[in-house]
Amino acid sequence: MIFRLCSDRLSLEAIPKRKLTVDLTRFEHRADVNVMLRTPYFLVIRFDDGSEVTLRKDGRMIIRRIRDERVAGRIAQRALAIGTV
Repeated sequence: MIFRLCSDRLSLEAIPKRKLTVDLTRFEHRADVNVMLRTPYFLVIRFDDGSEVTLRKDGRMIIRRIRDERVAGRIAQRALAIGTV
């Protein structure tokens, strides 16, 4: 993953180094994930630890209110472990 600080300076954008396909439907019936917003193109999810992620089908994500790349990396790995096809 490549991480970039978003323009709001409060969140990180995570961009996969290789092409990915994320199945957004895999997040819908999990006890540890709350789907806050669902569109055909992306999801806004909140994990049970409070971390909030906007996740796209191509694996790009915005990890909200996180500025530490190590923490963002763990959150991104968790999301990709659930949704990667």
